[in-house]
Amino acid sequence: MKTIALYDETCSLCKETKKIFKKLDWLNKVEWISLQEYEKIPDSLSFSKHDLRRELHIITPSGGVKKGYSAVRRLLFLFPASFLISLLLYLPLTPILGDPIYKWIAKNRHKFLKKKCDDGSCSL
Repeated sequence: MKTIALYDETCSLCKETKKIFKKLDWLNKVEWISLQEYEKIPDSLSFSKHDLRRELHIITPSGGVKKGYSAVRRLLFLFPASFLISLLLYLPLTPILGDPIYKWIAKNRHKFLKKKCDDGSCSL
Protein backbone atom coordinates (compact mmCIF):
# COMPACT_ATOMS: atom_id res chain seq x y z
CA MET A 1 0.00 0.00 0.00
CA LYS A 2 1.19 3.52 -0.79
CA THR A 3 1.24 6.61 1.36
CA ILE A 4 -1.76 8.77 0.46
CA ALA A 5 -1.28 12.53 0.29
CA LEU A 6 -4.43 14.65 0.42
CA TYR A 7 -4.15 18.02 -1.29
CA ASP A 8 -6.56 20.80 -2.22
CA GLU A 9 -6.82 20.89 -6.02
CA THR A 10 -8.14 24.47 -5.87
CA CYS A 11 -5.05 25.77 -4.04
CA SER A 12 -2.09 26.90 -6.13
CA LEU A 13 0.44 26.24 -3.35
CA CYS A 14 -0.95 22.73 -2.86
CA LYS A 15 -0.75 21.99 -6.58
CA GLU A 16 2.83 23.32 -6.78
CA THR A 17 3.82 21.25 -3.75
CA LYS A 18 2.33 18.14 -5.34
CA LYS A 19 4.15 18.84 -8.60
CA ILE A 20 7.54 19.18 -6.86
CA PHE A 21 7.02 16.13 -4.67
CA LYS A 22 5.95 14.00 -7.64
CA LYS A 23 9.26 14.83 -9.31
CA LEU A 24 11.08 13.60 -6.20
CA ASP A 25 9.00 10.41 -5.96
CA TRP A 26 11.12 8.24 -8.27
CA LEU A 27 9.91 5.05 -6.61
CA ASN A 28 6.22 6.00 -6.86
CA LYS A 29 5.57 5.63 -3.13
CA VAL A 30 2.89 8.31 -2.83
CA GLU A 31 -0.62 8.46 -4.26
CA TRP A 32 -1.95 12.01 -4.49
CA ILE A 33 -5.70 12.39 -4.01
CA SER A 34 -7.49 15.71 -4.09
CA LEU A 35 -9.57 16.61 -1.05
CA GLN A 36 -12.49 17.10 -3.34
CA GLU A 37 -12.27 13.45 -4.51
CA TYR A 38 -11.36 12.07 -1.10
CA GLU A 39 -14.45 13.60 0.48
CA LYS A 40 -16.59 11.58 -1.96
CA ILE A 41 -15.07 8.21 -0.96
CA PRO A 42 -17.45 6.26 1.29
CA ASP A 43 -15.93 4.99 4.55
CA SER A 44 -12.84 7.18 4.20
CA LEU A 45 -11.15 8.52 7.31
CA SER A 46 -13.09 11.43 8.69
CA PHE A 47 -11.40 14.85 8.78
CA SER A 48 -13.05 18.23 9.05
CA LYS A 49 -13.15 20.12 5.76
CA HIS A 50 -11.53 23.12 7.43
CA ASP A 51 -8.60 21.05 8.77
CA LEU A 52 -8.03 19.38 5.40
CA ARG A 53 -7.76 22.76 3.70
CA ARG A 54 -5.58 24.23 6.41
CA GLU A 55 -2.64 21.81 6.03
CA LEU A 56 -1.38 18.83 4.06
CA HIS A 57 -2.57 15.47 5.39
CA ILE A 58 -1.02 12.09 4.63
CA ILE A 59 -2.21 8.62 5.47
CA THR A 60 0.63 6.14 5.97
CA PRO A 61 0.44 2.55 4.73
CA SER A 62 -0.18 1.45 8.34
CA GLY A 63 -3.18 3.81 8.58
CA GLY A 64 -1.50 6.52 10.62
CA VAL A 65 -2.19 10.17 9.87
CA LYS A 66 0.36 12.98 9.72
CA LYS A 67 -0.37 16.57 8.90
CA GLY A 68 1.40 19.84 8.26
CA TYR A 69 5.11 19.88 9.08
CA SER A 70 5.07 16.21 10.09
CA ALA A 71 3.50 15.26 6.75
CA VAL A 72 6.09 17.19 4.73
CA ARG A 73 8.91 15.71 6.80
CA ARG A 74 7.55 12.19 6.25
CA LEU A 75 7.16 12.69 2.49
CA LEU A 76 10.71 14.01 2.16
CA PHE A 77 11.89 10.93 4.07
CA LEU A 78 10.27 8.65 1.47
CA PHE A 79 12.07 10.14 -1.53
CA PRO A 80 15.67 9.15 -2.34
CA ALA A 81 16.59 12.66 -3.51
CA SER A 82 15.46 14.29 -0.25
CA PHE A 83 16.12 11.49 2.24
CA LEU A 84 19.28 13.04 3.75
CA ILE A 85 17.66 16.46 4.06
CA SER A 86 14.67 14.88 5.76
CA LEU A 87 16.91 13.37 8.43
CA LEU A 88 17.75 16.90 9.57
CA LEU A 89 14.04 17.55 10.03
CA TYR A 90 13.87 14.62 12.47
CA LEU A 91 16.52 16.05 14.80
CA PRO A 92 15.22 16.83 18.28
CA LEU A 93 13.59 20.23 18.65
CA THR A 94 13.20 20.85 14.89
CA PRO A 95 9.39 20.66 15.17
CA ILE A 96 9.55 23.60 17.56
CA LEU A 97 10.61 25.74 14.59
CA GLY A 98 9.29 23.68 11.69
CA ASP A 99 5.67 23.46 12.78
CA PRO A 100 5.12 27.22 13.29
CA ILE A 101 6.98 28.01 10.06
CA TYR A 102 4.78 25.55 8.14
CA LYS A 103 1.62 27.00 9.68
CA TRP A 104 2.73 30.57 8.94
CA ILE A 105 3.41 29.73 5.27
CA ALA A 106 0.07 27.91 4.96
CA LYS A 107 -1.81 30.77 6.61
CA ASN A 108 -0.14 33.38 4.38
CA ARG A 109 -0.06 31.41 1.13
CA HIS A 110 -2.30 33.95 -0.58
CA LYS A 111 0.45 36.55 -0.10
CA PHE A 112 3.09 34.33 -1.70
CA LEU A 113 0.95 33.39 -4.68
CA LYS A 114 -0.84 36.65 -5.43
CA LYS A 115 -0.71 36.10 -9.18
CA LYS A 116 -2.11 32.57 -8.93
CA CYS A 117 -4.63 33.10 -6.13
CA ASP A 118 -6.75 35.89 -7.51
CA ASP A 119 -9.85 33.68 -7.30
CA GLY A 120 -9.56 33.35 -3.50
CA SER A 121 -8.65 29.67 -3.62
CA CYS A 122 -5.63 30.18 -1.36
CA SER A 123 -7.49 31.77 1.51
CA LEU A 124 -8.60 29.65 4.43
